Amino acid sequence: MKKTITISQLFPAEVSAWDEDEKERRAAAGREVLERIRRAGRDGSGTVRIPPGDYRFPGREGMLLENLRDISLEAEGATFWFSPEVTAGVHFRNCRNVRLSGLALDMEELPFLQGILLEVGEERLVIRLEEYFRRRFHEQRDQDHFRLMFLDVAGECETDNLDFIVPREKLSLDAAGNLLVPVSEPVARHWRYQLRVPRPGDRVVLGMRHEGGMLLVDGCEAMCFEAVTVYASPCFAFYEIGHGGGGNTYRGCRLIRRPGTDRLLASAADCFHSMNQRRGPLIEQCEFSWAMDDLVNIHGYFHVVLEQLAEDELLIVTPFGTGLRPGTELTFFSAPYGKEKFRAAVVSRQESAGSEQEGLRRVRELYGRKFGIGLQDFPGGSLCRVRFDRPLDTEPGDFACDYDNCGSGAVLRDNDLHDCHVRGVLLKAADCRIENNRIERTALNGIILKPEFFWLEGPMPRNIVIQGNTLTDCAFGHTALAAILVMCGCCAPPADRITPVVNAENITIAGNEIRNCNAGSGIAVFNSRHPRVSNNRIFHPFSNPAAIGRLDVSSRLDFSGKELSGEEISRLRESYSAILFLGSDAIECRHNSLTDPGRRCRMIVYAGPGCSGCGEQTDAAADHVL
Repeated sequence: MKKTITISQLFPAEVSAWDEDEKERRAAAGREVLERIRRAGRDGSGTVRIPPGDYRFPGREGMLLENLRDISLEAEGATFWFSPEVTAGVHFRNCRNVRLSGLALDMEELPFLQGILLEVGEERLVIRLEEYFRRRFHEQRDQDHFRLMFLDVAGECETDNLDFIVPREKLSLDAAGNLLVPVSEPVARHWRYQLRVPRPGDRVVLGMRHEGGMLLVDGCEAMCFEAVTVYASPCFAFYEIGHGGGGNTYRGCRLIRRPGTDRLLASAADCFHSMNQRRGPLIEQCEFSWAMDDLVNIHGYFHVVLEQLAEDELLIVTPFGTGLRPGTELTFFSAPYGKEKFRAAVVSRQESAGSEQEGLRRVRELYGRKFGIGLQDFPGGSLCRVRFDRPLDTEPGDFACDYDNCGSGAVLRDNDLHDCHVRGVLLKAADCRIENNRIERTALNGIILKPEFFWLEGPMPRNIVIQGNTLTDCAFGHTALAAILVMCGCCAPPADRITPVVNAENITIAGNEIRNCNAGSGIAVFNSRHPRVSNNRIFHPFSNPAAIGRLDVSSRLDFSGKELSGEEISRLRESYSAILFLGSDAIECRHNSLTDPGRRCRMIVYAGPGCSGCGEQTDAAADHVL
């Protein structure tokens, strides 16, 4: 078993030795750097060189940089240190064409607890916390819940993908200072389906998440970040917000556990999160890892119709204050299934009186009452009267998205994405490419194209190329379905049902190599028009015997009241195909291969109910199996 963690193992020795005077000197150095950058921005200076060394930025707002234009910040060898309550580390606001290179970002206190499992029972866990983390537990009185992640003895591989969230009031310490965590009956039952049930000696992390970003890019355009490294983040490590022009570049950036330390986590939230950008990012040659949520999530938002006020006017809720400027074209979909209805452009927008929460409260009530769908409680929503350029035909609950403000055009290539508690790449946009990435050890899907109505995140993915990627040991949780998943049936009750509506378009999945998809198929495509799946090589799908068959896909189908026959249900349950299609039109599927199908996989391709045009439906005994 690994030795007890000390402060010196969690932070560089020189940082652990700082006294209060040294901390103040580092903070003064941070203030001086901030003033130099702001002065250079006012003067129009082209380059600011930040000397190597350590700089402190105490407080919630770390380093705010506003309205910079055409400037380069060179920070090789420099590390910025932030306080545990920080909500924005380096915060760029309304900037354009700024280059930042070489900077490292870290925290003075870690945004998680970690320890060793002493006991694993049906009713509780006992976790040994070292002195540093016991202190952090007592300090974080405002942390209302913790999210758990279980790792092997060496802390190098997640053993269980259970989304285990425990309220703080249910946690306690025994006389020896060990953390006592109650285990509910559903949790205990879920563990039986995992790769390996956590056991004494394993490591465990308890994430402490709050909102914000360590590198926050707010309303910016044409930014370039090169070799920027984040070692610790309680929130999104790289975060794009603010209805910016986007088109930002992230090259050679990293989210990693700090080398030379015994840290088990890098981020308590997503690694890279982008929302409401007119142009998506270029992410290349980056390493993103050890996040407790998605490694990459790119999306816009759905706007929800509450009421039609006039022939051309609607009462709409926009989450997170999403802008609806005149000229914005919205694509409208019927609720709850998401069938496209029409497009219309905004003429004018006026926020209604009342709190920001009122509109979202009404949407949640509407969807719960009318469709039985639960929605997240969103901050920052707006209740708006919106007039359009044409007559409309809507019903309460219909929703709309803006394809020009959702990160469309994003490119992810040549990245190393590994070790996360949820998804590798989650994409809800159009005209994007995911190419030549290495994706390893994601608890859920390695790549997933899917709007999520619970979060009101969309739109429907269209014109996406997934090509030349290598996915290994992805989707080891029994609910993941596939290493690469396309699914747009998010709007039917319950929220993740596979609906009859075809609303994803032109998805190309070609030349990928998929190894050890633990809980399901290598590739699954639902709700798609003209998907093209070709030249993919799949090795050993359904490789986790404990998870096989635990998720009945047939139970998640919703064909608008049309019941499947017993024969169809039985055939679907027993398909165990390396590639699975459901509810898709004009399928092109050619030249895929399956190696080592194992005991369960019976087919290379299965096109189930609601499909047409599949050209390859092959038994596992066919020549495609190697």
